[in-house]
Amino acid sequence: MRKVLAISLSALLFLSACSGAEEGKSAGQAGVFDSVKVKIEDQETAPEVEFDAPLDITESAAKIVHTGDGDTIAEGQSITFKFVALNADDASVLGDTYTQGASALPVNDQLKEQDPVLYEVLLGAKVGSQIAYAYPDAQAQATDSETAEKQPTQVMVLNVLSAQDTVPMLDKDEAAARNADGTLLMSQDDVAALDEEGKLPKVTFGEDGVPAVEIPEGAEEPGKLIVKVLEEGDGAALTETSTVKANYLGVSFRDGSSFDSSYDRGEASEFPLDGVISGWTYGLNGQKAGSKVLLVLPTELAYGDPAGNSAQPSGPLVFVVDIQEVK
Repeated sequence: MRKVLAISLSALLFLSACSGAEEGKSAGQAGVFDSVKVKIEDQETAPEVEFDAPLDITESAAKIVHTGDGDTIAEGQSITFKFVALNADDASVLGDTYTQGASALPVNDQLKEQDPVLYEVLLGAKVGSQIAYAYPDAQAQATDSETAEKQPTQVMVLNVLSAQDTVPMLDKDEAAARNADGTLLMSQDDVAALDEEGKLPKVTFGEDGVPAVEIPEGAEEPGKLIVKVLEEGDGAALTETSTVKANYLGVSFRDGSSFDSSYDRGEASEFPLDGVISGWTYGLNGQKAGSKVLLVLPTELAYGDPAGNSAQPSGPLVFVVDIQEVK
C-alpha cells in the first residue's frame, strides 16, 4: 500500500489510541511540513497547497495540516480519501485523484506494521482533515534504478472523506461452515441460473481491454457473494495471504455508476488479499493469475451502507477484476 500512496496517483486494495487529534499532530521527520498550508474550496475540489520548497525529506513524515470537524478515526476503521501530489523540490502539482472515486484504506495493525508514521497520524484524526505525507524511499520501489533516480520525492496531501467500521472478517471455521450451507457464497449452479435469466451484471470489454458493466433492470440486490470467472488463467492460485496485482473496475449495483477504476489511472494496483474488503478476500481466494473475475458483493461484504455518506461507496457493489500477478 505504501507504493500506491507514495509513487503513483492511484486509489487504488494499511501507538496507543488517541481521544482526538489537533492540527499540527505529526510523526516521522520532525518539522519537515511546518511550512505546508492548504486552501480548501470544498470536498470535491483539490486544495491549493503551498510550502517553502524545496523540502528536504529524508525520512517518512506525516502531519495534520488542517483539522476536520467530523468523527474521530478509531482503530480498525476504514477511511476513504482523495489526494493531491506535489513535487517536494519545487511545490509543483504532479496530479490528484479528485476526478476519480474515493480510495479506501483500513487503519489497522497491518498499516501500523507497514507504515507506522501514517498510522500514528491517522489514528485519532478527524474526518475532513488534510494530512501531508511523504515516503522518500518510494524511489527504491520503482521498476529499475535509472527510473528511480529520475523520480522526485512526492508530498501527498490526503483529504479524509469518511471513516467507518469495517465488516468483520469471518474466521476460517465460520467461513467454511457458511460456504458449506450456501449462506456466504452463492453456488455456481445458482450463479449460472441467474446468468441464464439475464439477472447478472453484464460485462463487456472494449478493444483496449477496458471493461464496462451494465446492471440488468429490476435486478435484485444480492444476499450472497456472487463469483463468476469470465476468463480463467493458468497462473499461480491466490491464497488468503497472497499479494495480488490486478486491474479492476468497481461500480454500484444500485445505479451502475463507477466509483473506482485502475484502468482510469493507467496502471494495475497491488495489495494483500487479507487487507481488503471481505468480498474480495473470499471471492478472489483460489482464483488464478491471468483470470478475469466478476464479483458481486452483498452490502455486508463490501463497505456497508452508511446513511448520507456520498464519499463512501455504499450498498452492494460489482467488481470486474483482471488478475495480473500473484505473489
